[in-house]
Amino acid sequence: MGFTKRELIEFLDELVELASEENKVKAVLAKEKFVSDFENTYGYEKEVITEITKLPPHYIAAMPDAVQEEIRQKVIAALTEHGECTPENVDRAMSSKIYDLEDLIDIREYVERMEKEQRKKAEQKRRGGR
Repeated sequence: MGFTKRELIEFLDELVELASEENKVKAVLAKEKFVSDFENTYGYEKEVITEITKLPPHYIAAMPDAVQEEIRQKVIAALTEHGECTPENVDRAMSSKIYDLEDLIDIREYVERMEKEQRKKAEQKRRGGR
């Protein structure tokens, strides 16, 4: 049994999701290297490589810059209020998943945006796969 390009990417994305938070970056890099090597060997189109280089949208780092800045300001305010506002704590918060911040800020608005975007992408994939 072989994988289509889409199935391969989805499979690797699922494997990355299983990695611990500490190993997430290593897992993404390993996935990208594997796909790059695979592409060089079997000739997948360039599009596949660019499709997998982004972190999933639930990571703050994968969100649009304006949204990231909005979240950063809320994180700074919340950390300041708790007396824990250090550059390290802000960086740690900004490199996490949005769900990891639910004890710090109200994430509902961002989760709704992400879910809407994920539904939109899923619908596009369904239409594109026919």
